Amino acid sequence: MLELAHRTVFFDPRRAGARACAPGERPPEGARVALCDVSLAVAPGERVAVIGPNGAGKTTLLGELARAADVEADGTPGCVFVPSDDEPMPALTVRDYVMLGRTPRLSAWRRPAPADEAAVDAAIASVGAEALARRRMDALSSGELRRASIAFALATGAPALLLDEPTAHIDAAGRAAFFDLLRRIGRTIVMTIHEFPLPRGFFTRAVLLREGRIDADGAPAEVMSRYLDDTQEECER
Repeated sequence: MLELAHRTVFFDPRRAGARACAPGERPPEGARVALCDVSLAVAPGERVAVIGPNGAGKTTLLGELARAADVEADGTPGCVFVPSDDEPMPALTVRDYVMLGRTPRLSAWRRPAPADEAAVDAAIASVGAEALARRRMDALSSGELRRASIAFALATGAPALLLDEPTAHIDAAGRAAFFDLLRRIGRTIVMTIHEFPLPRGFFTRAVLLREGRIDADGAPAEVMSRYLDDTQEECER
């Protein structure tokens, strides 16, 4: 279970980065609030679309879910956050990058064991990226980056994936292939997305964020209809 309870997050102009309020605390004067009293629970196996206008707090929500998740005794995280491909990519081969997903299980002095090597090979094979294994991350296309990033997430062993705009900059055929991949791997998914309509039958739930608050939460078709109706009304004003 991924869960947040009454989470408020703000950007303080006097400090770098975002900070969550402690219980009973309020954001300081002049702070920009990214999330305001947000409560959200995601059950195992759910596939949740997080939608809303730019600046609504969608990426911040994923980050807070990641921070709130438990870590197993063997180092397996409860979830893994996969950032958008706008983030700079390391000058590593795909295989070396996916191996980083095993880092929580390794002590500072231990090299990857055969089990780690096998997990990396299996993760790369699961996303059909065997031909990319020796390619550098900073030389991949958007679609190839998505596959490598999902392989990294699978290598961690985490049961839940938090994906930030994973279908941005990918054409329609690439998006269809990507969602087919996510269906096959069978993980809990929480994903921010801007491309509409949402893929038929993929998401079990949608959450609409506006100005840092959850404005709607429920069946994807109903939440999407509300979002599009509200957007049209705003355009007609």
